[in-house]
Amino acid sequence: MSWRLLIACWLACAPVLHAATLADQLVFGSFQKEQKARDWAQRVQRKVGAEVRVAELSDGETTWYRVVSDPDPQIARQAASQGLTFWRNPVSVDDSAEPGRRVAERSVQPTSTTIELLGQRAPARQPQAEALSPQSVSQLDFDLGFQGRSFPHSGYIGQERFHPSFSVQLEYYRAWEDDRRSFTFTPFFRYDIEDSERTHGDIRELFYTHVGDDWDLHVGVRRLFWGVSEFQHLVDIVNQTDLVENVDGEDKLGQPMVQLSLVRDWGIVDLFALTGFRERTFAGDQGRLNVLPIDTDDATYESSAEELRTDAAVRWSHFWGPLEFGVYHFSGTSRDPLLIPTPDGSGGLLYRPHYPVIDQTGFDAQAIAGDWAWKLEAISRSGYDDRYVAAVAGFERTLVGVFGTRSDLGLVVEYMFDDRGDRAFNTLFENDVALGARWRANDLADTEALLGLIWDTDSEEYVFSLEASRRLGDNWGLYLEGRVFGGGDDIALPYLLDPDNKSAALQRDDYIQLELKRFF
Repeated sequence: MSWRLLIACWLACAPVLHAATLADQLVFGSFQKEQKARDWAQRVQRKVGAEVRVAELSDGETTWYRVVSDPDPQIARQAASQGLTFWRNPVSVDDSAEPGRRVAERSVQPTSTTIELLGQRAPARQPQAEALSPQSVSQLDFDLGFQGRSFPHSGYIGQERFHPSFSVQLEYYRAWEDDRRSFTFTPFFRYDIEDSERTHGDIRELFYTHVGDDWDLHVGVRRLFWGVSEFQHLVDIVNQTDLVENVDGEDKLGQPMVQLSLVRDWGIVDLFALTGFRERTFAGDQGRLNVLPIDTDDATYESSAEELRTDAAVRWSHFWGPLEFGVYHFSGTSRDPLLIPTPDGSGGLLYRPHYPVIDQTGFDAQAIAGDWAWKLEAISRSGYDDRYVAAVAGFERTLVGVFGTRSDLGLVVEYMFDDRGDRAFNTLFENDVALGARWRANDLADTEALLGLIWDTDSEEYVFSLEASRRLGDNWGLYLEGRVFGGGDDIALPYLLDPDNKSAALQRDDYIQLELKRFF
């Protein structure tokens, strides 16, 4: 199936857009204590640049406080780009409504439901928001995490089966001049008992923001996310992947940049100067999920400026009714390295990262029609060899109030295509089908889980994944994750690249991971 046919099928299958309706709310979490909900709502509001509310809900026995906003596509996209977890919620204020919506939202006085931050206002793209006090505001958040990874098998070179670690993340925010100016600082550190390469620190964010009437300027280290698909993030290219944190590619290193956002009636134009390059992190000799032994101390670059090269990108994003989309062009050093085999001096091989210069054009779109969400990501990239194209297309169907309960069940189907086929060195997904089920309990603890299966239709390799989370009171969170790799050959020399057996080195790295976080 060519990429043109893939896009055509997506457009043909998508429902009629003018008939679509968005959910009544975007939900960012639920809390037992109103003050905790207010604190989180403040954090969400400053990240999305729009009004965020705290709604009091009750099922007749329990009362809790839910952090919500309007279902504006710009809010959803900004929340996604900031790494905020949220879900869309159709609201029923009638306890006699369908079984799946027996929670009534009760209106609280506006002074207690609307988060009116001292010194904060919505940027110019939200003109309906009311200007607030010009006083300054500051906020400090601190997270401490304890994580354990357990593997049923020892590694190929005898790596341990249990890998404990802990992490610390701080986020400091200060705004002044009616929130037209602000400063954000987010350092992160993890200590891993077994893997010295996974013990690392990073400045996730350290930037200054100036908001004008129809423009925003950000200068410093930031993290951004682009894309709409669930299992593969093709269009996300600004930040480097922090691979030692997670193999799903969703954890990112901070990227030095200057970003100018121009807000117009016909969309938002973002201009980027990416000042400096971050090399990808890889697990060490004693680490797990290390597909190949990587020489991280001797990376090479196509650009003579090496890691000091300034990359550039421009992106236009907009929405028409229920259709959200973005298109961009990036020119600079590839975040995906080529891995060059090099003798290690003792008869083995090391792989040296080489970072070429690429040009990449990308497009992402999402159309929401009732309980359906249709998604598409596509790229065209040059720089490695011949220009190639890749795409992810699919949908998510949400079953509201499944089995007569308050829970929702989302069914996810995606197809991943890369026209390089077996030459696709930087991905396992060149002709793969992904199936998923997302369950949300819609309870006080914000319990949710995602089961996924990615299957390669050519090699019959597969990856089964589980991600689940639950809040424990207002100050703790529990996170469960696991992966099973199958279908590949468990060979004696997994460090030799085989295009027909790309997941060979992962066949012994099935794992289950449990993390407990304390929020201060």
